[in-house]
Amino acid sequence: MTEYKIECRYNRSDTITVLAEDGEIWFKPGSDNVSPTPDAARTFARGILALADEVDGGAAKAEPAEDTRPKVGDRVIVVEDDPDDRTGEFVGLVGTVVSVNGGFSTPFKVKFGDGHHGRADGYWWCRGVKPASPAADTITTPTREAYLHRAAELLGANPSASDLIELADYLAGEGA
Repeated sequence: MTEYKIECRYNRSDTITVLAEDGEIWFKPGSDNVSPTPDAARTFARGILALADEVDGGAAKAEPAEDTRPKVGDRVIVVEDDPDDRTGEFVGLVGTVVSVNGGFSTPFKVKFGDGHHGRADGYWWCRGVKPASPAADTITTPTREAYLHRAAELLGANPSASDLIELADYLAGEGA
């Protein structure tokens, strides 16, 4: 069993030991704090790398993939809005991510304009978004599908096709 120990430069009884045992690397602190010299820290770090090579044969691991998840400030197109509330109304709209909360089923707060929450010119929490191309910046109005979804929601169970189309046209401003 190979082990490396680093000592505190101020109190030699303050140590940290690292060792390889049963295919795992273990750190055993001998105190809460260790303040080594820079040379001792480099030697200890090389020892840790040597133990890692001993455990896994020194196989280089691929670098982690770049994080492509949307971040605050990104321009996005909504691909899935809230599946439990007003489904489809915001799909296809282009906006800017203003908040990301990974703990919710709708983690992306997307702002479409200066309006209020729940309006197509305001903001909405969405489940899925994708990066918007520069040309997509011109898409700022809801899609026909979004108007149909909203009309179906407002009309309730089993509306006629003509009622759906009439209300969707009205919502789009075509029948006002």
